[in-house]
Amino acid sequence: MKKLLILALSAATIISCTDDDIRTEHQLDSGPKVVGFNTNIQTVSYFEDLGTIDREFPINLIGNGNGQFSETDIVVEYEVDLVQSTAVEGVEFDFIDTSGTMTIPAGSSFGMFPLAVHTGNFDPLQKTELIVKLTSSTAGSTVAGQVKYNTLRIVFVGCLSNIVSSMAGSDSFTCTIVRDDGGTWLRTNEIVELVDINTYKTTTTGGWAAGTIAPDQGYNFMDICGDISVANQGLCQGYYSNEVYGLTDDGTDGTVVDFSTGDDFEITYEITFAAGNRQYTNTYVRN
Repeated sequence: MKKLLILALSAATIISCTDDDIRTEHQLDSGPKVVGFNTNIQTVSYFEDLGTIDREFPINLIGNGNGQFSETDIVVEYEVDLVQSTAVEGVEFDFIDTSGTMTIPAGSSFGMFPLAVHTGNFDPLQKTELIVKLTSSTAGSTVAGQVKYNTLRIVFVGCLSNIVSSMAGSDSFTCTIVRDDGGTWLRTNEIVELVDINTYKTTTTGGWAAGTIAPDQGYNFMDICGDISVANQGLCQGYYSNEVYGLTDDGTDGTVVDFSTGDDFEITYEITFAAGNRQYTNTYVRN
């Protein structure tokens, strides 16, 4: 069973306990089944024209209600945010299913939302986004109320990040960490590792020194044309039940100072604690 880190606000001490102590809004194991997105940001990255490629994005049961799976199909309706979306149907993508619904099949805990992606039409200088929001679902289920669960940002990326410039796939940075109550830490050799296209993992999260609370204490982030996003994830790569996520609805949780060089970037994220959430701003300067 995963542990939950609890922050004692008065003394800033940390203890561990069971999932039974997770905050109320995380106890999704009773009542109607709750549908949403486990990951609220999905990137689609192509840097050459490979034609049209089908891609799928999961929609999940994030609250199981009275059972792990549904006995019948759960049909979820969605709408496109036409004001905030910058990707254009027929340019970056086309809908494969034009019904305006997604389905979690009976006997499953997830379904897939398919798109036809036109890889030759991506902007090489800036990202574009398709933003979909879940609006309703069939009887016996409900749509998650929080934006980070009911809204999916599909980001089309034609620009290649170079935050990590070495052939080894990792670079060293000096990282200054400032918590929202003024607590400050300095890491003079924070290793940032390239783990996927435009996706990176740090050495530490929050104010804990490496190797003090978990085998891997890093968090993941994406550099999307100079805008940095921190998607929902478990603390210390899921070692703890606490959540780590960015704070903005548009997925821009930090920026790279100079996208052409990848040098110097800043990220702000939140960590959930039973005693109250904390926000951290990390500033990275290449060594």
